[in-house]
Amino acid sequence: MRIIERTFSDNREFPSILLVNQQPNPSVPENLANMEQVIDIAHQRDVNIVIFPELCITGYLWDDPDDPKDSQVWDQLNEGENSRVAKTINRIRDSLRDDGKGLEYVFYNNVRRRDKEMMNSTFVLHPGVDYTQEKFIYDKIFLPPLERRFFSQGTDRRLTIKTKWGNFGFMVCYDLCFLELARKYALRDNVDAIVTMAHWRSEAVREYPMMNVMTDHYYGYLWDLMNSSKAAYNQVWSLAANAVGPHPRAGSYFWGGSGVWAPSGMKVVQASNITAELILLHNVDIHGQRFRERDDFDYQIDFSEFYKHMQEAGSCPRCLD
Repeated sequence: MRIIERTFSDNREFPSILLVNQQPNPSVPENLANMEQVIDIAHQRDVNIVIFPELCITGYLWDDPDDPKDSQVWDQLNEGENSRVAKTINRIRDSLRDDGKGLEYVFYNNVRRRDKEMMNSTFVLHPGVDYTQEKFIYDKIFLPPLERRFFSQGTDRRLTIKTKWGNFGFMVCYDLCFLELARKYALRDNVDAIVTMAHWRSEAVREYPMMNVMTDHYYGYLWDLMNSSKAAYNQVWSLAANAVGPHPRAGSYFWGGSGVWAPSGMKVVQASNITAELILLHNVDIHGQRFRERDDFDYQIDFSEFYKHMQEAGSCPRCLD
């Protein structure tokens, strides 16, 4: 897998972050092998944080009209369910360090069984974290129609972790469309970066014929737009890992474009929209850069002053005849 390597600063005290722009694959054994290969690369390259896309172990769901009970999809989800792949996950966790001199955090998303429900969940691997505990798990809140057939919706409980480099919050794919979630992370939880893991599609048509404006990659356009605006609107880092390429069973195409957006909203580095690759950004000043940009232009001060006084009572629309 090709590696795109960039350096953000000269300060080696800041973390190096590896984003996985992953090819969709419905094979659990192959995905686990790929996961371990990426971890090996991360150890070799002095990476501190690795971020995988959504459902990186089972692969994404598909709709098969010849299988009305979705039996093949269910088999796939059960095979890759988090407790059933614990041997590999534990091996990865046991390889991590806690001294800032090597790989310390792995963020990944997978299926997990909670009582009788299946959840779309994000996990944090770290030497000091029990990744099976509810308080360290984020369950995807906003589910598109296909996912509702298989997963139960998460609550509004957010997940924030504090690291030596800054505070991180987590979202999954469709969550990106809901501005309030990112806003709560920024204003209430005071995160420095929001991590988004996704299987975000590419293809959708939007056309305005009289204006000679048209795209057949509208969803891809939204991915780039929303990651940029999420960063700029909240003045936080946006770190996003996505799948790329065609789904081998569904045929749908995923946008890729895994990348890093600074608190200004500007894109720092971004992966291919066509091929699988790794994006490695060295020495990212997560905490300091956020505050430097806020010192230059901190509109959160003015927004927070107004936000405290916002009233919902009497805010119904009024029509003029």
